[in-house]
Amino acid sequence: MQATRSRTLELVEGLDQSTLDWEGPDGLDNPIGTLLYHIALAEMSWLYLDILEETFPPEVKDDFKFDMVDSQNEITRVANVSLEEHLGRLARSRSLFLNAFHKITLDDWRRSRNPEDVEYKVTPEWAVFHLVEHEAGHAFQISSIKRRAHRFLR
Repeated sequence: MQATRSRTLELVEGLDQSTLDWEGPDGLDNPIGTLLYHIALAEMSWLYLDILEETFPPEVKDDFKFDMVDSQNEITRVANVSLEEHLGRLARSRSLFLNAFHKITLDDWRRSRNPEDVEYKVTPEWAVFHLVEHEAGHAFQISSIKRRAHRFLR
């Protein structure tokens, strides 16, 4: 997880606001800022809703003012949010995640959960695998969007 996060952070280092918010000439790309918000929110969703089977505590709610998806079931667009704010959110979510996982026993690591209102079961072991895969996929998108944005915005 930490190696994947390091890759994400390297990709966004020093990005300006126009690159963070760029949606492509056709408006079909998720902006990089939106993906950063989504990565952190997905991490907190898996931790609290699926693994700990709790609602978000107040400090997490404060970090996530936007829902995961909009009324069209698309990732909610998050614009005009500074890189520093995104990086702070990513750091706080990762810290909460790692602190919670340090307390999980080996038996609990493989204990299946059936979160409320969903049709799947999940273990912490699977959630970690999924989050690594999820962030790696978005890191690839960020890399591609960043390259195209730099060509388009120059």
